[in-house]
Amino acid sequence: MQNDTTIVVGDKIDLTVDGKQFYLARVDDIDRNGLVMISAPIYRQTQMHLRLYDEVYVVFYRISGRYIVLARVVDIVTKNETQYPVIEILTDPEKDQRREYYRLPVNSIDTVLFEYTEGAELTLALREDIEEAARLADARAKDISVAGIGLLTTKWECKRDERYMLKLYFDGFKGDSAPFLVCGRVVRSVLTPESGIYNVGMQLFGLTKSKNDFLTKYILTEQQKRIVQEKLIVGEE
Repeated sequence: MQNDTTIVVGDKIDLTVDGKQFYLARVDDIDRNGLVMISAPIYRQTQMHLRLYDEVYVVFYRISGRYIVLARVVDIVTKNETQYPVIEILTDPEKDQRREYYRLPVNSIDTVLFEYTEGAELTLALREDIEEAARLADARAKDISVAGIGLLTTKWECKRDERYMLKLYFDGFKGDSAPFLVCGRVVRSVLTPESGIYNVGMQLFGLTKSKNDFLTKYILTEQQKRIVQEKLIVGEE
């Protein structure tokens, strides 16, 4: 029986690169050290080239649902002028919740991490500021949903299950330049040694209805803008 939480040779997989597009690929080989060779990723019938040390999300499919792992390109093998990336799996598989909560790739949401105090999620709606003494590190959001956020930071080693208060700056979305306050619990933290960047996944909590509505509106608005841009690009091809 195929293990729900193990990638095997022959699996058809989706890759998310830089939080942007889904590429299609297939698992061609797995060596004794667990390194996975995949076919050249395909996007719109065009072969795409991954770079050494790229980090990618790998989605694979089972009867019980979709599963996701974070991986890093550690080698690129060329055969008959075709490149076959070799990836190292960095995290345990997690059941992918994208069907329930759409995760929007972003690059313009600056984030500040603050020390969490017990019960902070109950008072965030009333707090317009957080004590500067509690400031821990700056980060940049790479994706966001109404349930979670992905962050990149070089300033702080976040550990699993740690909780933080977060200030998010949405770059003037709907004319609002005020920071968005929320709490997050770390569910994943992976260091890329070559760059010193921590790839952190957090589950959001302490969302009031108004904050939930704001995030939903932001994600839907940005998603619609990108769909329009995508159609314009396709129309030009």
